[in-house]
Amino acid sequence: MGTINLNNLAIISCICFFFLGCSSTQLIDVSKSDQLDELLNDIGSVEMKINAKEEVKELVIKSVISLDADIRINFVEQVDNETLVIKNNFLNQEFAYFCKSANDYLEEITKQYLFDFQKNDEVFVFYGEKFKSSADLMKKNYPGVRIIKLDGDYDELVKRVFQLSGSYDRADLINRLIQEEEINFVPRPREDFEKIYILAGYDQSKNLVPSLKFNFILKKPIYVSSKSVTRIVDRKKLLDFSEVILAVPNSFIEDDLSDLNELAKLSFLQDLLLISAIKKDNENSQMIIGKFANIRYSQNSCSDMDMAVVKIDSQGKFNRL
Repeated sequence: MGTINLNNLAIISCICFFFLGCSSTQLIDVSKSDQLDELLNDIGSVEMKINAKEEVKELVIKSVISLDADIRINFVEQVDNETLVIKNNFLNQEFAYFCKSANDYLEEITKQYLFDFQKNDEVFVFYGEKFKSSADLMKKNYPGVRIIKLDGDYDELVKRVFQLSGSYDRADLINRLIQEEEINFVPRPREDFEKIYILAGYDQSKNLVPSLKFNFILKKPIYVSSKSVTRIVDRKKLLDFSEVILAVPNSFIEDDLSDLNELAKLSFLQDLLLISAIKKDNENSQMIIGKFANIRYSQNSCSDMDMAVVKIDSQGKFNRL
């Protein structure tokens, strides 16, 4: 009889709990036109007041058009209790409809997989200066974490952290002593860690990942912050992240739009507008597989999100784990 990995069982259980927390709750997949049409028909005509800057207004209009719903948007300057305020950095914004910000959900889901749902693995966290507070919090919450600031030459940093300098020195010495033969050298990195997590933006992450691979840190899984890729405007840049693991919006897997920055924003706004319309129409609690996330909509409290965890392959494609 086969055995089930306990970590996988925990993940499966959480997913089942997310979608099946209430057996009578309806499950709607907005990627399926018939289910979306049925939901929109149930909601009917809705009018919303939104306060936003011009850049965000354009994205809101695109999102409403893509929904093809009877949602009338009034952009207003005066804000009252019925106004939906959408800031420029709305992926970091906390809305009353959701329990956390969109980016917070992405990071939390990645960390759930990174730490195997509270298992205290030894993890090396490389962080950028802007993420120092998050790195410090991870070290406080997970005793097995060692945090390393991204600074200076990344190749030298990797050699120092993984204790590779001695291996390279010995290889250089051997090559000088045996000049007639070509020696294939593979350094042996330290083994007192299980995973690597890069907590940084695109520029730093895309330079560190190749340094790790160049120095043969290949056997351990490499996780990255979702913020490393959500601002990418050309999918070809995902080639810098082959074999890394992270949480991404649903639309990154289902949609082939090259500009991931715009895709993340449009898909979240579409989910936000849909949940806003459901809330205004006093619809019952339900499960919605949205463009940005799987949403457990709650009529009486904030709604939770879940997203896919993926590995980026050598072609720059997102593959679900």
